[in-house]
This record gives sequence, structure tokens and C-alpha cells, in this order.
Amino acid sequence: MYQVDSMYEAMVDAVLEARAEGKATRWMACAAWWLGRQQIFGAHAFWQGLAAKVTSTLPTAERDAVAAQLSVVEAGLIATVTDWPEVPEIVTRFVAAWAPAEPDLAVLKGDALRRIDVSAENYRLQFLTGGSGQAMAYQQKLDEARAKIANPSIADASIPHIVAEAEATGMTKADKAAQIVATFEAWQQISATIEGKRATAKQSVEAASIPEAVTAAAAVDWSAP
Repeated sequence: MYQVDSMYEAMVDAVLEARAEGKATRWMACAAWWLGRQQIFGAHAFWQGLAAKVTSTLPTAERDAVAAQLSVVEAGLIATVTDWPEVPEIVTRFVAAWAPAEPDLAVLKGDALRRIDVSAENYRLQFLTGGSGQAMAYQQKLDEARAKIANPSIADASIPHIVAEAEATGMTKADKAAQIVATFEAWQQISATIEGKRATAKQSVEAASIPEAVTAAAAVDWSAP
């Protein structure tokens, strides 16, 4: 790939792409004249011929505005050029060297698999509070809630989390226990959906044969039904 801090490489790429598409704009004319003056790749005649051709096809006002900035010799070329000049081999060779290397599919897949896991966890955290300690607290509350439902007369000392949350929220201990179990059951459905999508996405990544397919497979919409 050409260098970000290079002034002319990206310009060359853009001018040649515009030429290939048959475009002729004022920016293209000015860029081509500049490339010629700098004798980029030693292709002075090509850039001047291209600049002259582009300038000759511009609307009159734009053509005159560009010509007014040219030397007598440069301006004289505008009236003499007839065809689009062929891109010389030396320019073609330099441009070909800028083509980005084919991405490593294995590396892309590894990165996509990691991004799927991170994305799934971020979505989970919309419903849960992260942290191993918090996970232990969730499990403890669920165990206590189930114990309370199974034995309504269970001692408060056996269900400290239920007692504390019931007092904090103004609920009865029985209602708080029922709420915790209901929340857990609803979460189970969400969790199962997330895991299903995560597994499907990873399978799609592994099966992908082109970079575009890897990218598409890793873009999971976790909130979709």
C-alpha cells in the first residue's frame, strides 16, 4: 500500500483511477500538471499529456482557469493533444506494487471469533452486572429464593440475601423470592438465545472462504428475535 505520509502516491492512484473511469475534472487536471512538473516516476511526458487531455475536455471557464496557471509550453499542449495517453510501464509497475497484500484468512477468522465473544459478553452485561463476585451473589440469591419457595417457613438466617433485598425494596420475602426465580427463568431464555447466536456466528466464521464473509458472519445482531 502507498504511504500515508507520501504526498504524491495517493494522488497518482486517484488520477489514474479517474482516467480509467473516463472522468475529467479540474482537480484531476491540476493534479496531473503537478505530477508532470515533479516528473514523478520519470514519466514527465505522460503526466503532461494526460494533464493536457483532461484540461482540453473541461468546460470553457474551468479550462481557462487552469490554463491561466500554466507556462507557455504547458498551455500550448492543450490544443495539440488528441487522445488519452497510454500509461507507461514504469508507472504501471509502481502502482502495482501498492496493491494491498491478500489478507490472511486464518488471522481474520481468529480476530472475528474473539470479537464475537466480546460482543456477546457486552450484550449480556445489559442484563447482568459483570464480575465473578457478582455472579456468585446471583447464584446465592437464586439458591435462597428456591429454598424460600420450597419452604415458606425457612429461617431468615438461611436466606440472608432474600431478607436484605426484601427489606430494601419493601417486598415480602415470599414475593422477593418469587421475583428472583422469575427473573432467572426469563434470563435463561435470553442467555440461550445469545449462546445460540454466538455458536451460529462462530460456525459461519469457520466456514467462510473469503474475508467479506468472515466480516459479515461476525456482525451479530444480538437484539434481533
